[in-house]
Parts: sequence; structure tokens; C-alpha cells
Amino acid sequence: MKKALSHIGTALMTAFSWLPMWLAYLKSDFLFYLIYYVIGYRKRVVIKNLTNAFPKKNSEEIETISKKFFRHLCDITVEGIMLKSLSVEQLKRRMKVTNPELVNRYFEEGKSVLVLTMHYNNWEWNSVLPQLLKHHILLVYNPARNLIFDAYMKKTRSRFGGELISTKKILRTLFQYQQQNQPSLTWLSADQRPKWDTRFWTTFLNRETGFFPGPESLARHTNQTVLYQHTRKISRGYYETTFSVLAENPKELPPDEILKRYVTQIEKDIQQQPEYYLWSHKRWKNKRPKHIPLQ
Repeated sequence: MKKALSHIGTALMTAFSWLPMWLAYLKSDFLFYLIYYVIGYRKRVVIKNLTNAFPKKNSEEIETISKKFFRHLCDITVEGIMLKSLSVEQLKRRMKVTNPELVNRYFEEGKSVLVLTMHYNNWEWNSVLPQLLKHHILLVYNPARNLIFDAYMKKTRSRFGGELISTKKILRTLFQYQQQNQPSLTWLSADQRPKWDTRFWTTFLNRETGFFPGPESLARHTNQTVLYQHTRKISRGYYETTFSVLAENPKELPPDEILKRYVTQIEKDIQQQPEYYLWSHKRWKNKRPKHIPLQ
């Protein structure tokens, strides 16, 4: 029964993906009304997260950001489904890289790079990066428990030439490409909630927050230049993404310096336009163990 429902679900998403964008956004408007005013999906979580992150804002300001967030959440949900059928040309118009020359310079030098980003604006449409940059793109992801849905998403996200790699296999894969002298770009969103006993805790958005140490470890093992990617929403369904250097030579930096720079940067970007961050995620569910220091 579960298998049949999974196949029905993926079939419905495929059918939805063929809708014209204007109609898809009408569906998004209806979805917003449903989850915000009728269901109230995680409204308490969002309000709590925003209130803690911005203690100087009053309740009306928090409510305004919350409403904008839910509208955006519905849009990126629809946009994620549309990824299945959007053409390369359509995505190139909707997701533009402002400075591809920065990344491509490393390719011309025969160097691989590591890109850190976050769940902000539309991260699913980064699947088009292989069509915009010269590196072989490795998209790091956590496989879904539902194998049918996982296969569907993996096929969808790799449509434009990216190679999806699970977090458990990324280091081995990087060494393989290094041996083949093939420059790669490893893309990963590093702001998810780690296990409660993660070793790196810091203050993020006014709260004690744990972060995966994996990106730091990966950068030091490979000594690849670490880039930061920031995506801005230009208008509904249109984004532009910009890269900047976070760390040129990771092995030369003090311990955890890369993570500290990353946290500082994402916090700065979130504070400028908070409505585009993933506030419905239970990011602060875990509490810092007493034996782990705050950095």
C-alpha cells in the first residue's frame, strides 16, 4: 500500500510539473491560504523562531515576516515540483549567476572548490549550476527514507548534469576525482540541525546553535578553496546567485575558522531579508550539552 501511494504521489508531482508557471503560482496562492489560515502548519514554530531571532521586533513585525515566509515557502514548494519539467533555457532565465568568472577561474587553474550555502530562497534550482559553471558539480544530499521518492528526487535534481552524492560518500568521491585530475565543485547546504552531541556550538540568530563539523573537516582534508553562495530573490520565480571566497587555503586557518566565517555570513544575509530563510524547520530543537563549550 505504501509503495503504491508513493508511486501515485510522484505521478501527481510529475503531472503538476507540466503546468504553466502562472497556473502553478495560482496553486501556490491557494496553498498559502490553506496552510496559513486553515491548517496553521507550524505557525507556532515559525513565530517562536522569529521572536527569538529578532527580540527587538514587535509582534506585528514578527507576524508580517511570518506571513511573507509562508508565501515564499509555498512558492519554493511549487518551484521544487516544477523542476521536474522546466527546460534548461527556462531555468537559465530564472536562476542567474552574477559572477561565474570567479568560480570558473578555479576550473581554468585545475582546482576543485567547495561551496557552502544554506536553506534560503530557492536551493532546489541550484540543480542548473552544471549548465552555468565549468566544474563537474557534486550535489551533496541526505537520501530520503522513502526509496521511491528518493529515486524520483535524485533523477529530478540530476537532470542538468549534476551528480548527487550522499553525505557518507562525499570524501571518497572527492579523492576519486582528485586522482583523475578532474576539477569538481562540491555543493552543500550546511545549516541543517546536527545531532545533539555535535562538537561545534555557537551563537546564531540570538540562540545557542549546533552545526555539522563536516564542511570544516572536508575543507581541511582536501584543502580546497571554500566559496560561499548567496541567492537573492529578484521577483516571483526569478533569482540571482553570487559567489564569494570564504577561505582560500583551509589548512592554514585556525580550527573551526571556516565554520565561524560561514555562520557569520549566513546570519548577515538572513538578517537583511529574514522572510526567505527556512523558519519552519525545528532548527533549535536540541540543546547544547554542558560539556561542549560555546564558540
